[in-house]
Amino acid sequence: MKKALIIFSTKNNKTRRFGEEIAAFLLNRGLSTELITINNFEPTKLQDADYLLLSGWKSKSLFTFSKPDNEWMSFVNGLPSLNGIKTAMFATYYIFAGGIFRRMKKYLSGKTKDLEIAIKSKDGSLSISDKMTLNEFIG
Repeated sequence: MKKALIIFSTKNNKTRRFGEEIAAFLLNRGLSTELITINNFEPTKLQDADYLLLSGWKSKSLFTFSKPDNEWMSFVNGLPSLNGIKTAMFATYYIFAGGIFRRMKKYLSGKTKDLEIAIKSKDGSLSISDKMTLNEFIG
């Protein structure tokens, strides 16, 4: 059975709910799934993972660019190489998704060249389009 590891950092329940919806969808598609926060992550969890979905909290301001927060950046810096694990990003947002995915991708570029998809949600729910994207992701 293929395994998906879903790791998130959140300051609100919307991102957790989005991660839970992703996990439930992947479980329904026959994957073993595990949803954890970055604080509960252990590198050994990556050993059997076929898919990795990462979310990060963003530092937000109307006057500055959105970027992952320092806790998320430290988490990514501590990750081992992700090569061989299909990796995706997900995030929730209030007004604009902004450049959060570009910035997350920049920080992850030293860990993997296999960033497949990025999905976002304003309300924490998984849309039909997101489900189609995830179906393609897990192939």
